[in-house]
Amino acid sequence: MDMLKTFEVKGKEMQLPVFFPDATRGVIRSIDSQDLKNAGTLGLIVNTYHLLSQPGPSVLKHLGGVKNFMGWDGWIISDSGGFQMFSLIQKNKSLGSITKNGVTFHLHSKGGRKKYQISPEECIQIQFDINSDIMICLDYFTPFNAKDDEIKLSVDLTIEWAKRCKVEFEKRVKARKLTEETRPKLFGVVQGAHSKPERERCAIELEKIGFDGYGLGGWVFNNEGELDLDIIEHISNVTPSNKPRYGLGVGNPQGVVDCVRLGWGIFDCVLPTRDARHKRLYVWDKNPDDIKDIFTEKNWYSYLYISREKYVRDNAPISEFCDCHACKNYSRGYLQHLFTIEDTLAFRLATIHNLRMYSMLMEKLKESF
Repeated sequence: MDMLKTFEVKGKEMQLPVFFPDATRGVIRSIDSQDLKNAGTLGLIVNTYHLLSQPGPSVLKHLGGVKNFMGWDGWIISDSGGFQMFSLIQKNKSLGSITKNGVTFHLHSKGGRKKYQISPEECIQIQFDINSDIMICLDYFTPFNAKDDEIKLSVDLTIEWAKRCKVEFEKRVKARKLTEETRPKLFGVVQGAHSKPERERCAIELEKIGFDGYGLGGWVFNNEGELDLDIIEHISNVTPSNKPRYGLGVGNPQGVVDCVRLGWGIFDCVLPTRDARHKRLYVWDKNPDDIKDIFTEKNWYSYLYISREKYVRDNAPISEFCDCHACKNYSRGYLQHLFTIEDTLAFRLATIHNLRMYSMLMEKLKESF
């Protein structure tokens, strides 16, 4: 499957594939920007939905955007927050509502319950205040096993909202006198759930509108909870090969490898950082330098559950094939001790390690593709 190897954003070249850890609220918990750089992380994704309430777009605009706010000079993607908003509303209707004009929802923040409204236009306006490098259109996410009429509605609204996002985006670019080289990029999101015809219809209509890249929208797992590679491959086939494909929310290491093989080049996921805080670490089972073809290699990584008793006296690093700060300086036994006494250094070291594992994987994938 064809995949772009480079993508120019604001005059700088982004090498693909690339993984963006989730700095949802403008932070990767327990680590700072220097830790991220040392782990080989090139970019982060922040969430429009969460930043809307705290600190708020006016604060971010005043401070020059989220990069200045958090002291980060790498790439930033701003997600529209649609997945989070719709997931919450679908679980609890009292939290908000969805109409053709956008989303109304309620958030508990700053000591109270506040009502927010996000239209496609406001979604783009907020992302300009965030001042991200890549912006994501507001899209309509359907729940797992959605019915045909729900899927059609989600695609209809996703297309309509994408048109409005594009108009507002171009208006903001013009107002700021940005050029093709200095403007951010705008991605459309392909919805359609498990329906191949609806996925294709969505992709075709988004391409007519014209975007800089295309995202993998909605729930893309099968009944067994595994990535539905069939539908993911289908979306690859119906989106332009000369534009980057973004696997929103993908995924675990093997899922990333499988999706790169199918033509996807940008990824983000909460897994490596969340797993780190929950004592699940990623370990290379083979020396990455000895893996000739990562796409066909079997059993190349595993999970290490650091809280297990057998690691109490283990003087080995987390992974013998990792060069991260944690592996170069500390043992499994020490990290197990930190988690046992609930010291926050445990979170930092584990998070640094898992993120370095992902950046090493991206380096290996660049070599192999």
